[in-house]
Amino acid sequence: MKKIVATTLFLGVFAFSYELNFSKSFGKIVASDTLATNVNISILKKDEKSVNIEIEKFNSFLKNTKNITIKNTNYNLSPRYDYANNKSIFKGYSGDLRFSAKSQDAKAINSFLADLMSLKDSIKSDDLKLNISNLSWEISNKLQTKVTDELRLETLIWIEDYAKELSSKITKKCEVKNVNIQEDFSYATPRAKMLSSPMLDSVSSSNSDIAPLNDEQTIKINTNFILDCK
Repeated sequence: MKKIVATTLFLGVFAFSYELNFSKSFGKIVASDTLATNVNISILKKDEKSVNIEIEKFNSFLKNTKNITIKNTNYNLSPRYDYANNKSIFKGYSGDLRFSAKSQDAKAINSFLADLMSLKDSIKSDDLKLNISNLSWEISNKLQTKVTDELRLETLIWIEDYAKELSSKITKKCEVKNVNIQEDFSYATPRAKMLSSPMLDSVSSSNSDIAPLNDEQTIKINTNFILDCK
């Protein structure tokens, strides 16, 4: 009778198994590889034709631009009124050309903006306004995908090594049951520049480097693991 009890206890200990469920983050510090900015060109004239003539100069400039990606181009033409004594006074037509520009070559962006400001200065019109905003570094989709793939591989290698190490320490066979990987897009806010008219005049005359500092950012993935140990 005592033998049977001992055998039962012995089998119970070795039959005991459990799951380990835990999370771990993996990250890599990278330098942003794309310099991007938003541009708004506005002009006020007495008639539509005069507005379109000036805007077309910038359209031609953009069409001949190389090594720069121009996206989200939008042009809006609308009448402009002033209001006084409950009456609307027609002032003319306002044209607004908006677009974003980006490149992985900071010198190309600097050259592009300098040429854009030179074009604005050559028109010599007080009714023409050029606004350059949110000049900042960002991570391209290509770099994001490359680093994320590297982190996925690092994650899988790590968990296999960890399962083997854990098995040797607890004298149980631990196997990877599930791996759930989620990308983390919570990057730090990049430094940005917004250039006002006086700053634009200064940059245009000196042809200086107006790119902000390129801060490093961390691309990260969050991973949940389940190990089956028995």
